[in-house]
Amino acid sequence: MDAFELCHPVSRDDFERVIVEIDGTPRQSSWRPMPVALIHEDRGRRLSAADSPWHGEHALVFRPRVIDVLGPLLRQYGELLPLLCQEAELVMYNPTQVIDALDEDQSSIWRFSDGSIMWIQRYAFRAEVIGDIDVFKIPNKRASPTFLSERFVDRWKASGLTGLEFKQVWPQ
Repeated sequence: MDAFELCHPVSRDDFERVIVEIDGTPRQSSWRPMPVALIHEDRGRRLSAADSPWHGEHALVFRPRVIDVLGPLLRQYGELLPLLCQEAELVMYNPTQVIDALDEDQSSIWRFSDGSIMWIQRYAFRAEVIGDIDVFKIPNKRASPTFLSERFVDRWKASGLTGLEFKQVWPQ
């Protein structure tokens, strides 16, 4: 399995900015592109170029090829926010579908002392809330992962796009 390049903000402060701003709130009109850099080596290991350089499960980064293949689907469920990168044309994806689909009683959740969610070990969702939505976040967790439907994953894989690895977190 290839290890793919990473995408990091140039300023350390922008890591927190990503957590705060890529939260499902529409940002297109107020977005200020942040400077980012592609990381091509990690611990002495060369990283392969990717259609989706990795930033985190809460904030996906895409090159133009992803937009060519999945643009309409991505735009249906979110925004493509430009990034400033000297090496490549990149966008950060902000899913604007935030749905209260997590079944907290059936999920395995670790909580902070204030009751907020620290970590979700096992996800359970309410299928009737998700319906046919292909991309979403949940409101229950700060820096919610981006959840993708099987239909999205199948289109990604069939197109030969690179950089994302998918983990099924809940059977449909």
